Amino acid sequence: MTKNQKRLRELQEQRSKNRQRLAELAAIDGLEAEQRSELDAIEESTPDLERQIRAAQVAVDDETEEAERRGAGGGGEIDAETRERRELRGRCVLGRYFEAALRGRLPTGAEAEFGQAAKVPDGTIPFDLWEADRDAALAEQRAITPAPTTVGVNLAPLQPFVFSPSVAPRLMVDMPHVESGTYASGTITTAATADAVAKGADVPETAAAFTVQTTVPHRIGASLNLSAEDVKAVGQDNFESLLRQHLSLVVSEELDNELLNGDPDTDADDISGFFKRLTDSPETATASVYDYGDFLKLYADGIDGLWASTVSEVAVLMGLDSYRLAVQTYRTTDSDESFAAFAARRTAGLSTSNRMPATDATSKLQKGILCRKGRSMMPAPMRTAVCPHWGYFQIDDIYTGARKAERRFVINTLIGDLIVVQAGAYKEIVVQTTT
Repeated sequence: MTKNQKRLRELQEQRSKNRQRLAELAAIDGLEAEQRSELDAIEESTPDLERQIRAAQVAVDDETEEAERRGAGGGGEIDAETRERRELRGRCVLGRYFEAALRGRLPTGAEAEFGQAAKVPDGTIPFDLWEADRDAALAEQRAITPAPTTVGVNLAPLQPFVFSPSVAPRLMVDMPHVESGTYASGTITTAATADAVAKGADVPETAAAFTVQTTVPHRIGASLNLSAEDVKAVGQDNFESLLRQHLSLVVSEELDNELLNGDPDTDADDISGFFKRLTDSPETATASVYDYGDFLKLYADGIDGLWASTVSEVAVLMGLDSYRLAVQTYRTTDSDESFAAFAARRTAGLSTSNRMPATDATSKLQKGILCRKGRSMMPAPMRTAVCPHWGYFQIDDIYTGARKAERRFVINTLIGDLIVVQAGAYKEIVVQTTT
């Protein structure tokens, strides 16, 4: 837990204590002088306390956004080598990679240096060129890739094609780079035993046991045509950033879908995603839709005392129907705070994505993922899930459109199956959205 998160929790707990004390004082028929002074003090401090809570919440939100830009594992200071590499990457221009490819040459300058630093084959675009921290302002937008027919100084700024933001940071998925070969992740599955013993007695001994999960590369890709004229003719400064953005996120759109819904049993080309890895929820359909108490119980059941010790360490990623229901669900008819608002204020998060499974037409249940984030807030956060990648986007097919100075760019990324390193950090849940 960060300093800002701890401060926000302390302020919220103080507000809760104040409200409880106010209720106690309100129940007293005749207040004594000391009690009246206490009541006045609480009322006078309330506006300042609310302002402090709002300021602390802004600080926590800023930290969360920064962590998402850095990636799911995120945190801590970067070393000098990483800083130098990011500076080098910042000087790279995607259009120069394409221009070199159109001419049948290798990139030069910063692009060549960055390729060597990223240890990718000559002529390929390093995967790291698309990392979120390179251009955070563009992290949730995507663009058209061909040059528009209208070009020149009067052309309005190019507009993006919008997709959903990635769910990987919300589910604490790390994406480490693998040089080559099969990726393996080992987890201790049998804990050692400790006990108090008598003088001269042996301490308990447990046979070591751990589980290794492996994955091989799977390919996700897309392609586009780009002419030499396109590279030079567009009179807008944002063409380069939008092109890079689109090529990156049109692939990551599918990657995110695979992380959630990939199932090689139904499509041999898919990776294994969260809903393939997690155990199906045992809950079944009931006679009524979820109410406030059901949503609250869902979060309460997520507290296990190991990966989540408080409700503030439990987050849920829901389907669209489930989230809309949470927004419209109140504790009583007189309440002015929906469950979604409560979750935003008191939990580790409640969110949705259009890539989540739809409500089942028969059972009326919609799947979701509960994520216990208590260990991710520690000074040394633990890795809970991983999806490795093998590092670069490729460019090929220089022949099909050669007579028209066109080239087909086939964009590929090699990724592995999702590996749930710590199964206790996740749980599949269902919400009944209708009857």
